Amino acid sequence: MLKTKKMLNEFLDETIYYVVYLSNEYLTKGLNDITPQEAWYGKKPSATHLKVFGSNGYVYIDDQVKTKLDYKSKKMIFMGYDKKSKGYKLYNPSEEKIVISRDVKFDQEKAWDMNVDDGEKYECLPILD
Repeated sequence: MLKTKKMLNEFLDETIYYVVYLSNEYLTKGLNDITPQEAWYGKKPSATHLKVFGSNGYVYIDDQVKTKLDYKSKKMIFMGYDKKSKGYKLYNPSEEKIVISRDVKFDQEKAWDMNVDDGEKYECLPILD
């Protein structure tokens, strides 16, 4: 999963947490082809909340934090699901910390390029002399 999304090896522990979460959501032969969650709670789990590990997530910035001309969202990397809430766990590369949020829009087709600093990307072409 790390290699597919071109992520650094320092995210290996988050990858393991994500795989364990998914293993609890999928069918198991030892439980007669039902999920562990279904065996424990007696009802099938929903898969609508599942997202692709390492995909881009755009986290909404609260109106009280941003100013009038600031962006409404911040681009981050999806890392998994929070154990204590129904939020998504995302990595903010500019601040180098994990953020928990439920207000996220995902672009699951694209991945963050860990080799390029986000500050080096241009929104438009630079004027060169």
